[in-house]
Amino acid sequence: MRNLLHPKWLLLLNTTAIVVLALLCYGQFSVIHSLLPAGSVSTWSWLGGALAAVALSTLGYALRQWRRQREVSTLYCLLTLVVYSALICTGVSLDTELLPRDVPRWMVPTDPLVYLITFLMPTLAHAGYALVVRLTPAGKDYSVLTNVGLALAAPLSWLVLIMLPGGLLLGSILPDWLGSSLLVTGLVVGTVMFLFYLVRVVYILELRRGEYGREFSLLWKILLGIVLPLLGLMVNNGLFWGSFGGTEAGIFGNFSSPWFYGLAVLNGVLLCLPASLNRWLHLLLLFGRSVLLGYTFYFFLVFLPFLPLSLLAVILIGTGFLMLTPLVLLLVHVRELAADWQRLRPVFSGRVLLLVLLGGIGTLPLLITAHYLSDRHTLHQALDYRYAPDYSRRYDLDEPALARTLAVVKQHKDRSSGGGPFGSHVPYLSLYFNWLVLDNLTLSDTKIADLEQVFLGVLPEDTETAARTFDLPPPTVPTLTDVTTKSIYDARQQAWVSEVELRVANTDTTQRAGEYTTLLNLPAGCWVGDYYLDMNGRREHGILAEKKAAAWVYAQILNETQVRDPGLLAYQNNHQLSLRVYPVVGRASRVTGFQLLHKEPVTLLLDGRKVRLGTDAKVPVTVPVVANGGEVAYMSGIAKQRLPLVQRRPYYHFLLDVSARQQQHKQAYARRLEQQFGASVLADTTTRFTLVDAYATPVAAGANWQQELASHENTGGFYLDGALRQLLVQGFLRPRAAYPIPVVVTDDLAAAVLETDLAELRAAYPESDRFYVLDANGHLTAHSLRHEASRALFEVAAGTSLLAQAPPVRAWPTAVRPRAYLADDTLAEIVLTQPAAALRPTLAASGRWQTGLLLHGYQQWQAFHPEAAEAQRVPFVRASFQAGILTPFTAYLALENPAQKAALKQKQEQVLSGKAALDVDEGESNQPTAVPLDDYIGFLVLAAVGLALRYLLRLQPA
Repeated sequence: MRNLLHPKWLLLLNTTAIVVLALLCYGQFSVIHSLLPAGSVSTWSWLGGALAAVALSTLGYALRQWRRQREVSTLYCLLTLVVYSALICTGVSLDTELLPRDVPRWMVPTDPLVYLITFLMPTLAHAGYALVVRLTPAGKDYSVLTNVGLALAAPLSWLVLIMLPGGLLLGSILPDWLGSSLLVTGLVVGTVMFLFYLVRVVYILELRRGEYGREFSLLWKILLGIVLPLLGLMVNNGLFWGSFGGTEAGIFGNFSSPWFYGLAVLNGVLLCLPASLNRWLHLLLLFGRSVLLGYTFYFFLVFLPFLPLSLLAVILIGTGFLMLTPLVLLLVHVRELAADWQRLRPVFSGRVLLLVLLGGIGTLPLLITAHYLSDRHTLHQALDYRYAPDYSRRYDLDEPALARTLAVVKQHKDRSSGGGPFGSHVPYLSLYFNWLVLDNLTLSDTKIADLEQVFLGVLPEDTETAARTFDLPPPTVPTLTDVTTKSIYDARQQAWVSEVELRVANTDTTQRAGEYTTLLNLPAGCWVGDYYLDMNGRREHGILAEKKAAAWVYAQILNETQVRDPGLLAYQNNHQLSLRVYPVVGRASRVTGFQLLHKEPVTLLLDGRKVRLGTDAKVPVTVPVVANGGEVAYMSGIAKQRLPLVQRRPYYHFLLDVSARQQQHKQAYARRLEQQFGASVLADTTTRFTLVDAYATPVAAGANWQQELASHENTGGFYLDGALRQLLVQGFLRPRAAYPIPVVVTDDLAAAVLETDLAELRAAYPESDRFYVLDANGHLTAHSLRHEASRALFEVAAGTSLLAQAPPVRAWPTAVRPRAYLADDTLAEIVLTQPAAALRPTLAASGRWQTGLLLHGYQQWQAFHPEAAEAQRVPFVRASFQAGILTPFTAYLALENPAQKAALKQKQEQVLSGKAALDVDEGESNQPTAVPLDDYIGFLVLAAVGLALRYLLRLQPA
């Protein structure tokens, strides 16, 4: 324990902690400073200056004492307790100055006071421990009962004051302001004295345990090391009076795992074991105790921010003493390790003992880190397979490990706290998990259910298709009232530059604040180059930002109580824009607009209005326009019609549902197929089969598909979306003179994992977007790959051949050596000249329209090469920023003030540093999301202090 007097601890517990505190607070201040009034800025400045002065003084004192090889003094401990307690109290009293109520909380989800209390408490705890050591030197006689009495004096005095008939008498004698100040001061001083004498009692008992005998020492350790920790866990988890809000909710967090109980018992047993005469067994005991030191220290950290509440907890809650167990248990634990070191020092070198000690201390953190890294690897494998698969490799995931990982993700996402603010979170460990496994992002409930359905075969509770975020609004919301356009032909880049301005207004003028939303289909070769929204008498051009970050900021602004002015323009899908403007208030109309770059004149449909952009070009685009580098080409309708017309041979490709739910039904597939298509089709060498469960397993050409079906081990859900994508991608990357007609054989299409459409892969099915489903009743229905894939379009008559009348397509560049096949229509298309070759986002183009062609060509390439999405996502987004061209991965966001823009930049950096498949929030919900520490220390500390003080003040006479 005396080692705590070494000044090196000040560098770790004070200097390092305050540097981290300063960085976190500066990050918050840099976002909101433009919204703060002059008085708040001044408060931030002088409080930060005071903290810096105190921290520098402590640093100078620590270096001075270290250089002189002296320990920290009693005066330092007393001054630290006074000054840092005053800083915390000052910060709490100035909470509305630091963070005024009109500053949106989503910009600063973690209150600055949370950081202040969290990072100053280690300094206070160290000063308290050091003061106990300084004032309790070994070799002197101390009265345990006297110190126990002094420790209980503070809570007993407060209890007596509360129980008096008049309540606290301060209000009847002194002015309100002075009475309140004395109340707070007395509470702080009483708490410090209470903790000081409590720790001192434990320290004295440890110093004099020989005097009280081994029996007393053993009973003392059993009480502190086993009984009280187990009792505390049970009280926290509600085992005596029912759980708090759920089976995994607790007052201070979710400690319901059997590991917490098992480690508590093991820790207590190791502390109770006597020193062995065998040096190796004693060394093993030292290692075990050092391993469990992490467990003791963890709970010390968990309860450290609540130490200011300990006096109130003891007064108001009978079990408040359980909060103090980690504080005194850490003292006992460190004393036992020090005693082990002293006994083993004569028989082992200091280097060996240090290695054993440090190795033990690092064991639990390393085991937890390794476990979380394993969870990260498992989760990322599943996300890659589901959202960015490499179709050239075979996946084989550990489904039980994935199930465990998803269960932990759901537990850490749960904010239903019930009886305490932590809910099912595990303090600090949940934060560490979210940082290491989820990159400080989240996994939406939709994606969790999706992964569970694919790999575990768990069907979602609600099988109905959720409404899209940007669905057309009902007719009572703001609508389009006027559209004006202006188009100029840019001869330099040989493309049109068009400005489209929209005026929107409320149909119901009594509506306070409505949101205007609309969808707009863009033809191929048309890109968005700018966006603006008029607000407060000025025109605010949109910021081109990462799409998820922009959508998150827009959603947070909509959730504010104040009326703000955001506008969002983003791709709903690869060819459909979504425009959102908020608010449209009363009779006032809003003006917004965007710039389009297009090669040929186009006609758009805006809320039922046809808008013509550009005039008939003097020189029509009759030949392919190849972007710089030759990887991407723009094929106009006229140029497409000049390509050779060819007819490819269709063949059946049967996708057989072999999910875990279909284990007992797959025997009927052969009979059903033969009845519908005939034995000759099934025996045809061109017919292909793929077994589809969580994975797509192709049956080799010429193999006995029925034998493969019978011997296949069904796994997981029916991942039809992945099987269709794999079939289409492989056909597109290796163009052939034949094309597949997909036929899905299943008893329950509703149980299939199938996206709404596969429109981004439409270049892979130029003949037709049809696929077919053969159900349990032998009915064959047609479905569309372009939209509403799960809904049947029509039923195919029995005996109808799907191979007849294959439509012709256009071969590019020649019919002899085609690289791609295009639909035989007059619509323009973007063509990848080398679809199987690598393509990187680049801006080597002669104009903005050419740059847009490169970016959108890369986006199409990425749809057929999803395995490259993760590695090239950030360069692609940066290229979009640099060019100012909107892509499906970016969004234009018009914001009102610099604070919103700073928050957008901060969120964007967080999103771009994480995995692409992870989410910022729940996707379709517009609820604000939290950041680390949101639901932890600050909430309970501030709420409990406020409630307790208000309770005590209410007891004063009126």
